[in-house]
Amino acid sequence: MEIVIALIMYLGNPPELKEHLLMPNFKTCLTKKRIATRNSNADYKCSRVNAVVKDDKIISISSLD
Repeated sequence: MEIVIALIMYLGNPPELKEHLLMPNFKTCLTKKRIATRNSNADYKCSRVNAVVKDDKIISISSLD
């Protein structure tokens, strides 16, 4: 487990975590969030998470900050 920055997508009512994407830093995450928000009805959040990472992909998230 390691602490990483993730772009997280929530869908539904109540919001449910649907996807997560590993980001190199908060600046990149916020840029991608802005683009995704314009092109989608989902809610997005940039967050520091405790996750299992393999081959530069988040396999699972154990906790959200």
